[in-house]
Amino acid sequence: MAVDLEVTLSRKDVARFRTLLKANRTMAAKSLTQVAYAARDDWRRLFPTLFKLRRRWLITGARVENATAGNLVSAVKNEDKFFGRHVHGIDTPKVAGKSRLFVPAEPVAQQGTHQTIRARLRRMDQTKRKTFVAGETIFRRTSKKRLPLKVVGFLRKEVDIEPRFDALGVTDRAVRQHFPRIYRQLLLKWSETGKA
Repeated sequence: MAVDLEVTLSRKDVARFRTLLKANRTMAAKSLTQVAYAARDDWRRLFPTLFKLRRRWLITGARVENATAGNLVSAVKNEDKFFGRHVHGIDTPKVAGKSRLFVPAEPVAQQGTHQTIRARLRRMDQTKRKTFVAGETIFRRTSKKRLPLKVVGFLRKEVDIEPRFDALGVTDRAVRQHFPRIYRQLLLKWSETGKA
């Protein structure tokens, strides 16, 4: 036995359906953008625990690209190249190009800023106990005697940087935690008020 099912929609019903589809995309874009801002705030809270921040450029460099109804993609990113080298999943080392990279021998906490290190190296070249290079190691005498020598740093063609920040994991947790709630709230608000 065959049953024929016939569905008809009036122009009013079609207009409502189109409005619902448009509102659905708009609410999804707003939700994605709000979740991206929540993930950015999570990034900013974690930076001081993982990095030694000498300035605020790493925190202020965290940005959000907003989603739109036409493009349902929102992104969290950082403007600084330094940040990208410390994210899990990036395996390429920092390459020096034609020259070599200076790697300080001191621990990060004792190094100071790049300007401090450069100024210190310039001052060393103006003193009697100048730095000198043996192989890939930079030495400096600690007294007028030939020995002992202090290792100032190393010259490398490339440097492997230890990844310290799981950007994808932090963002994924923010999406799972916030997106369903925000999306539902926005759709309920739209259904009650008719405003996006």
